[in-house]
Amino acid sequence: MTPTNKHLDSTTMENLQTQPTYTDILRETQQEEFPLLSEVTRGVVDDPLRLMSAHTDDDGVVVPCALPHAMMQSLPQMMSETLSLYDDADIRTMLLMAMMPTIGSAMSNVRVRHGQRLYSLGMMNICVGPSASGKGSVGDVASLVDGINDIICSESAQAMADHRKRHKRYSRLTSQLTYAAKGDATNLIDVNDISEEVDEPQAPLRRMHKLPSKTTAANYYKLLYANGDNISYLHIPELAEMTAANRGAFGDFMYILLAAQNEEPLHTARKTDDEDYHIPHTRLALAATGTMSSVREFIPNLEDGLSTRFLYHNLPAKDTVRDEMDEATAEAFCDVYTHYRRQLTEIWSALRQFDGKADEELPRLIISDEQRKLIDEYYRQMVSFVALAMPDKDLRAPILRSRLNLYRMLMIIAILRRHEEMGTAEGLFTEKLFTVSEADLRWGLAYIFYTMVQTSTIYDRLRREEKHEEPKRVYLSALAFLQMLPKQFTTAEAVRLGEEFGLKQNGIAKKLARLTKEFYIAKVRQGVFVKTSKTEREKWKKGSTLLAA
Repeated sequence: MTPTNKHLDSTTMENLQTQPTYTDILRETQQEEFPLLSEVTRGVVDDPLRLMSAHTDDDGVVVPCALPHAMMQSLPQMMSETLSLYDDADIRTMLLMAMMPTIGSAMSNVRVRHGQRLYSLGMMNICVGPSASGKGSVGDVASLVDGINDIICSESAQAMADHRKRHKRYSRLTSQLTYAAKGDATNLIDVNDISEEVDEPQAPLRRMHKLPSKTTAANYYKLLYANGDNISYLHIPELAEMTAANRGAFGDFMYILLAAQNEEPLHTARKTDDEDYHIPHTRLALAATGTMSSVREFIPNLEDGLSTRFLYHNLPAKDTVRDEMDEATAEAFCDVYTHYRRQLTEIWSALRQFDGKADEELPRLIISDEQRKLIDEYYRQMVSFVALAMPDKDLRAPILRSRLNLYRMLMIIAILRRHEEMGTAEGLFTEKLFTVSEADLRWGLAYIFYTMVQTSTIYDRLRREEKHEEPKRVYLSALAFLQMLPKQFTTAEAVRLGEEFGLKQNGIAKKLARLTKEFYIAKVRQGVFVKTSKTEREKWKKGSTLLAA
């Protein structure tokens, strides 16, 4: 039973009061091992440790606190005004995580440099929360690209309609040639009414911006191939459905997610309809939600590399139930989302002028040398700080992978900032180089640190791969085994010694039989052996040689 304060003497109470708390230790560690955190968060948050603060939700799970309101307000207007529609700070923080890949998917013809390559703005984020926690509001954010999806789907439908017309004219021409060859003039038609089709027209591939959340892996390959260099957007309302389907129809969908982070190539060939799809760059933006149990099924362990592909948000459980919207609030929701859906569609339309151009000719983000040095030093300190403050969590891989996502977020913010200044998307990309301000850079670095705190809490709840180590098998030769035995020994003593080295009885019997055959031991009586001397073995060898001759 834990004693209460009234049972403690004054000396013990003084020692407890002077003992440093976990927050004090973190603050001291942050100042010594991660001094840049205070520098980059100046003007973003009052205390850097607020980015690491956590609380226990109604289900007894420790989750990080929501982002400070000041960080939300400093975002571009498209983001801040949309997020301000939601009263709950935890919901706003989660929607910001889902908003990044959604808006980034509308900016396909934009690149950021990471290392020696140019990458698009496709990010993959997962929002984790219990049932009835409000994570379904991610669907509101996903609707921001509905206008883009409608345009692409209508263009794809028009291409299919044009194909049907061409195929119909091709069929009429084929019939014309067939009847002409037979000399049948009754079915001849006017050649001027048909188009001269030489080869049979091939049906175009169906295109869409928002991929269906439930389909086969083969169809995902086909849709990614049809979208070409454009980013495909995938919103998964429930990870549990995908995990259940992945055992069967989804097939190798996990390979798509593994390749999408670094835009690696994919190649698949199927016998059905002789389909062969080679995707040079896998560009995919993912915004998924699910409960913790479905995430555990989706990501089996932390060692297979899939877990480090995502940025996470951990939504707390709450007992309070949100009220239904009144008419005024619902109308405000509709107006704000309609307005920014139209703006995002205009930005996407302005970027279509770069369709088919090389990556070097596309708009891209430029980081100055001073900013790059700051980022390099920041990541170096963050890796050492996390290793010291959270030694039980292996966060090095997600921290290093987050650098590419940092550049992607900075580019999204830079484009939205310029769009606010111009007020229109017309002429938005006349200047192809985009720079990021110092304030936005500090915001991005602080937010990346916050996502690592979110990732650490998710990693605590994800299981690690259980490694069953087999007992080491020691190879023991027959002569080495003989040296460990006494001058005279029994079979039971030999078995007992062999089992200590992991030998089985069958192996021990084979060693004794070999030693007896080569006269290293001699059987005195049943179950009793004695070692022979070197002289006795030489005499036995000479006798066996003469016997053989």
